Amino acid sequence: MTRFLYISDTHWGSGDTGYTMQPKYDHELPALLAALQDWIEAHGPIDFLLHGGDMIHEMSADNIRQAAAWFDLPLPIHLCLGNHDLTAHDSVDTWMALAPQFFPEASTDFTIKTTDCMIHVIPNQYGPTPFLWDRTQDPHFLDSQIQALEQRLDAAPDTTHLILTHSPVHDLPQAQSGLDKPFHQPLASFTDCVVELAEKYDVPCVLGAHSHVNMNKELNGVNYITVSPLVETPFEFKLFEVLPESLTMETHNLWDRMDVGARYNWNSTFVQGRACDRSFHRTLTPHS
Repeated sequence: MTRFLYISDTHWGSGDTGYTMQPKYDHELPALLAALQDWIEAHGPIDFLLHGGDMIHEMSADNIRQAAAWFDLPLPIHLCLGNHDLTAHDSVDTWMALAPQFFPEASTDFTIKTTDCMIHVIPNQYGPTPFLWDRTQDPHFLDSQIQALEQRLDAAPDTTHLILTHSPVHDLPQAQSGLDKPFHQPLASFTDCVVELAEKYDVPCVLGAHSHVNMNKELNGVNYITVSPLVETPFEFKLFEVLPESLTMETHNLWDRMDVGARYNWNSTFVQGRACDRSFHRTLTPHS
C-alpha cells in the first residue's frame, strides 16, 4: 500500500495580506508542521507528502530558505509549484538552487513512482512567460509539458496514474458553494485539456489546489480534488491510500492539536465541503 498526505497553499510570508477563505495562521506554520509530524507518528507510516503549490507567498531567497527549514520533516516532501511560488523571472532557478530536495528529478515536472502508482507533477502556467506569475490567471500547460507527460503515461500502461497540478480543473459545484455564480471557474481550454488527458489514460484522480476549498468532483470516472489550506482553520489535509485494487481519500485536521486560540468563519462552512467532498473510496480497474 502507498500512503501519502496532500496539503497546499501554506503561503509562508504572507502576513496580513492575501486571499483567504477561512482565518489564516501562516505564521504558525512551524507549529502546524510539528503537529502534523505528531499526527504522522500516531497514524503512520506515511510514504511522502505532496504540496500542491503556493508554499510561499512571494518569491524570495529568504522565503524559500525559511520554508525549506520548516518543511524539514522525516519523510520526502514533493512540491508542485503554484503561482505565488513563481513571482520572479528566476523563480525556478532559485528553487532548484535553494530547495532541490522538493524536486526529485531536479525538474519542475517529475514523477513519483511507487509499487502501487505513479504520481505525475505538472505545474500549470499562468501567462505568456513560462513559470512566471505576473497576476495573469490563464491556466495552461506548455506543449513540452504535455508531450513529456504523455510519454510517461504511455510508458507505463499497467500502472495506476495520478496527476497533480496547482490550478483547479473544475469550478466548485454550486450544490456545495450555495452561490448563484461559478466559484474559481478555470478557462474551458484548461479544463478540456486535463479532462482529455485523464480520460484518455484512465487516470482515476487529478489533484489541484489554489481555490482554498475542499472539493471532490467526480466526472466520467475521474475524481477531481482540491484541498483547503493547512494554514487556514481548521488546518486540514488529506490522506490518500493506494492499493492495486482501490484508491481512498480521507480529510483530517489539526484543530485539536493547535493551541493558538484559532477563529473560524461559520459563514463559510462550504469551504470544508460535504461528506462527499471530504472522502471517497473507489475500486480501480485491474491492469493487465
